[in-house]
Amino acid sequence: MILADMRQEFIEHTRDKLELVEDEIEALRSGTGDCERNILEIKRIIHSIKGAGGSFGFPTISKVAHGLEDYLETTGDVSTVAGEDLLVFVNTITDILISGEEPDTDLAHMMLRSLPTGRRQSGVRALDKGSALMIMPRGVQRKIISQELAQLGYKVTIVDNAIEAIDMALTLKPDYVITTQVLERMTGIELAWVLQMFKMTRSVKVAVVTADEISDEALESLPPHTTLIKKGPRFSLELMSFIRKAGK
Repeated sequence: MILADMRQEFIEHTRDKLELVEDEIEALRSGTGDCERNILEIKRIIHSIKGAGGSFGFPTISKVAHGLEDYLETTGDVSTVAGEDLLVFVNTITDILISGEEPDTDLAHMMLRSLPTGRRQSGVRALDKGSALMIMPRGVQRKIISQELAQLGYKVTIVDNAIEAIDMALTLKPDYVITTQVLERMTGIELAWVLQMFKMTRSVKVAVVTADEISDEALESLPPHTTLIKKGPRFSLELMSFIRKAGK
């Protein structure tokens, strides 16, 4: 009974928070306020929803909120953030709250795959070419790569650690994964091997980014569908080559 009451309280409080987000979106669309402040407030509220969703039995709500954060990060300049896109995320969370239940696996996958991709610098929505999962620490490299992928039309999901990456990969079934070799708890190559263990992610292509020299031993240790890419003068070319092949 106590858990049911707490769950209902979460639903009600989250709907109140979403009303605040809608107010910020409306101000953003009308241009009547400080757009940077509107975005920051949306990020703050959505981050709190993301953190609470899984704790109350709504992991998909957390993933949708995570998707909104990724949308804002990969869209780039505030001028290209579209209010109608943000409302799709809000409405998806609202639909789950109204149902009062966590969606089943297939419905959750459909909901997450249907979320908006980023916008081009012109403000036009990029063509939806599929989804990419990135495991990288915050920094310039992550920002550049994720925004470039969004510009190309990929829905980009960004996580900071391998454990969360496995969960996201199983939920989203991305077209490809880009990870750094250095991760907490396991290496990028070990993560690629873990993804090989699951039927639904066995064919996912993985690019492992490394600062080390690529030895024959390292190449021999790679699982199927995995590419090792070294940081350096040819990094961008090799990464784009991987993306073109993975996107086919």
